[in-house]
Amino acid sequence: MTTNDPDQQFSAGTVEDGARLTRLLPPGFSARGKKSGHGTVAWLPAPRREMPSVPWQPQRPPVIALLDSGVQAHDWLPTGGDPQFVVNATEYGWAAPDLLQPPPPPGLDPANHFYGSHYGHATFIAGLIRLAAPGAQVLSMQVMNNAGKVSQDNVVHALEWLAGHPETGVDIVLMAFGRQADPGDADLDKIRNAITALSGARIVCSAGNDNSDRTVYPAAFAAEGNLPVVSVGAFTPPTERAPYSNFGPWVQEWRRGTSLVSTMPLTTSGIGESQLTDRSTAVLFDVDEGSGYAWWSGTSFAAALYAAELATQVPAG
Repeated sequence: MTTNDPDQQFSAGTVEDGARLTRLLPPGFSARGKKSGHGTVAWLPAPRREMPSVPWQPQRPPVIALLDSGVQAHDWLPTGGDPQFVVNATEYGWAAPDLLQPPPPPGLDPANHFYGSHYGHATFIAGLIRLAAPGAQVLSMQVMNNAGKVSQDNVVHALEWLAGHPETGVDIVLMAFGRQADPGDADLDKIRNAITALSGARIVCSAGNDNSDRTVYPAAFAAEGNLPVVSVGAFTPPTERAPYSNFGPWVQEWRRGTSLVSTMPLTTSGIGESQLTDRSTAVLFDVDEGSGYAWWSGTSFAAALYAAELATQVPAG
C-alpha cells in the first residue's frame, strides 16, 4: 500500500424512517444535505420495558470483532465478569485511529452537545448481539465517526492488526458500512488483501440502504466465492425485502432490519409534551447522555443479527 493512494470512505448501514423527517431531530443531531452510502439516522426512543433481560453464561465466548463507532457503557450491557461481554481492542494494544468528527450544523446553540447522526451505532448493535447471542463477546474497534463515515485505510489497518493478533480469538468480523463500487475497482485490492490475510474468521457485511442492485463493498466480496464474506440485506417481517435494502445476486443472506429495539447511550425526555406545529423547527424530544433504548432500522442491524446467529454456532471453549 502506498501513501499516495486515495483513502476511500465508507458509510454506515442505517436507514431513514420514511414516516419521520430527519429535520425533526433534536438539537445536537444532523441529517441535512445529501444522503449517500448507507443512509442517515432514524432511531426513535423506546421504553426500557422493550428490552428483556437475557442470561449470561461464562465460558470461552465466540468473539465478534465490531468495526464500528465504538461500544459505549450501558446499564443493560454487562460489565466485568469472566469473560467480559464487551472488550475494547485497545486492551490488547490496538491503537485506535484519531477520527475526524463531523462539525455541528450552522446555527446550533453552542450550549447543546452535538452528537451526530450515528452516535450510538455500535452500542445499538452490541445490544442486538447480546439479545441474540448472550454467550458471545464483542471486541470493539472504533473506526467510524459520529456521522457514520469510515476511512478505508482505517478499516484495512484494523483488519491487518486482527490478523497479527490471534490472541483476540476473533471468530467473526462485523462491518456494517460500505461504499458503492464496481467489482473491477483496483482500490478494492486494499481491503480484499486485508480480508484474505485474516484467516479463520467469517466476515459479515451489511448490504446497504440505497434500494439498489449496484454492488456495495465490502459486502459484495461475497460474490467472489474465494473470500469468507457474507453479505446481509434487510427484510421487513415476515419475508418481504425492506424497501430501503440493497439487493441483487451479491446479497446472500436476509435478516430482519426494520424497527428493531436495542440499547442507545442516550436518554430522551419531553416526548409528546409539545404540539407539533412548525415542521421546519419542531423538536420531537430532548436528548441527554445515559442508558436509553431506541428503535432503529437498516441493513447494519440485519447484519448484526446474522453475525450473532453465526456466533451461536461457534463451539464453546
